[in-house]
Amino acid sequence: MERAKELFLKYNGNRFYMALNGDEYEYDRYQVSRETEETWRREYLDKFLQQKQYGKDALKAYASAVGFLKSDRSDADWENFLYYPLRSRWLDDVTVLFMLPLSFMLAEKWTNKGRFSKIEAEEYLKTMDIFLKEVQNRSETGTLTRGEDYNRNEFSDPAYVATYIDDLQRKWLKLK
Repeated sequence: MERAKELFLKYNGNRFYMALNGDEYEYDRYQVSRETEETWRREYLDKFLQQKQYGKDALKAYASAVGFLKSDRSDADWENFLYYPLRSRWLDDVTVLFMLPLSFMLAEKWTNKGRFSKIEAEEYLKTMDIFLKEVQNRSETGTLTRGEDYNRNEFSDPAYVATYIDDLQRKWLKLK
């Protein structure tokens, strides 16, 4: 069962990706029940919310957690994951900027499925806009923060930051 759990976590429970890499047959041999998979999924999500990671490690962990979230927004702590990049005060600005498309993907997915109301979407975008204005200001004053595992070129130009933010905001217009 340890190997089955390892495979399940490696692929975020996604059998399509297991099949692409040839691991689906091995996983199927373990005959893991849906209940066990749900337990592993919840353990992973709970562990993610309890730990503080930084830089690229935080980005990778957030991407995995987002992959484990249900598309119907039925996870009790869905809001924690949606707002995670914006509310995690220990994260540097560059990591948050890289996380925002994943956060937005969640909002968009739930909106398209009718699980995220227009009022919720507007509140989400308002919070996002406030953060992005703060980041733009820090970029212009040269105080944009970045984790040690990023190189100095990533988001070092205020014009690049402005373009990146504008691009994100254009994609979010559909939610309004």
